[in-house]
Order: sequence, then structure tokens, then C-alpha cells
Amino acid sequence: MTRQKDEAERLRIGIRGGWLNVSEAVAWADRQIAESRAPHASLLDVAIGANRTREEMAALLGAVPGSSDVVEVMRACLGDLLLVVEREPALARGAARWVEAAAQEGHLPEAQFGWEPWALDDAFALADQSIGTIEEARARVLAFLREHRSEAQQRGPAR
Repeated sequence: MTRQKDEAERLRIGIRGGWLNVSEAVAWADRQIAESRAPHASLLDVAIGANRTREEMAALLGAVPGSSDVVEVMRACLGDLLLVVEREPALARGAARWVEAAAQEGHLPEAQFGWEPWALDDAFALADQSIGTIEEARARVLAFLREHRSEAQQRGPAR
């Protein structure tokens, strides 16, 4: 059950953050239902939620039972962010801001993620003042995301 809750949390955070969409959660719930003899009602709610808002879908995903491993969930989220920033480099600054906010909220514990989450957005602010470049700040974000993404994402293609 923990793996299922981890994935629900990854989707919930990504949908709220804007880098994943509602249809990804619906597809995930459909797969979970297909693999289960007696799926939990919360999965059924997610599966039929294609027309829900991001916040509504996030609430439905939050209702999936179980407990999650916060560090592993955050590593999966960082891997998702990495894919987004690799596709759209201009989103690196937004990713840096999200990473810092997650650290401020205690979701990226220093013991596992170091101090870097607190400095990524600063690199962009410094670049705006001609101390370093946007490209260097973007490279720093990409390096952090690559280093801290989940091991499964490091090994191969996404689910």
C-alpha cells in the first residue's frame, strides 16, 4: 500500500505544482483499479475525475489511504521537475522557487537534500545582477534535480 500512496502523493504534489496534469492521475488510477481485486473507493473517485480542477484532483489523491515516504515522494517529484526543465529550460527559475518553498515547508530535509534548495533561486537573483549567468543558474538547478531524483528515475525511463 505504501507504494500506491507514494505515487498518489507524487501525483498530488505535481498536479498542485503544475508540472503534472489531471489526466495523468486518471490514467494512474485506471491502472491501479485494473491491477486490484477490490480497489479502494478513493481510486474510483480519481479515475472518474477527468473534469476536476487541479485542486479537486489533489484533494482526491490526498484521500488515497496509506502512508507515504516523504523523502521518496520528494525525490520522485524532483525527477518529474527534471523532465519538465529539460524540456522547457525557461522553467528552471520556477523549479528553483518551488524547491526552495518545499524546503521552507520542511519537505526537503537537509539531512537528505543538503542546503542547496535554499540557494537555487538565489543563483537566478544574482544572475539578474550580472553576478553569474542565467545559464549557470539553470545548470545548478538541473544538477540538483539530477542528483536528488529517485533512484528508479536515475536507472531508466519513467513509469
